[in-house]
Amino acid sequence: MEGKNDKDFIATLRDHGLQVTYQRLAIYQALYHTKEHPSAEVIYQHVKKRFPMISLGTVYKTLERFYEVGLIEKVSPITEVARYDANLGAHHHLVCLQCHLIQDADTPIIDQKIVPQEKNGFQVLRQQVILQGYCPECRRNIEASRARK
Repeated sequence: MEGKNDKDFIATLRDHGLQVTYQRLAIYQALYHTKEHPSAEVIYQHVKKRFPMISLGTVYKTLERFYEVGLIEKVSPITEVARYDANLGAHHHLVCLQCHLIQDADTPIIDQKIVPQEKNGFQVLRQQVILQGYCPECRRNIEASRARK
């Protein structure tokens, strides 16, 4: 939904047969207007400031529904906690193995789609490229720790 505004999102919700509510808009805005890849709990804490009566369950259900209809992506590479991304454009993720920071890779690293051979009958619906390593801060901490030994 990159570059889309609230009116576009409302139309998209309706196109997918989803009722438009202030809570759904707030949940989507909390995700769309961040470069982070937040968990449902982080989104809940953000939305709760505006809608104190919202439940964590509502946030989870809403995010899952958005994912099911293709409005957002899940990024859950190394932990059991799903993280979410509203950027549906082709991009890859860099994931820190130490602090679990997830960020978008600035440039596409792999330009071509990876498509399995058609003879096995597997239909690809989504794909992700996740590069795991250490963010600059964790890398400095690891190197400093090694230097002390």
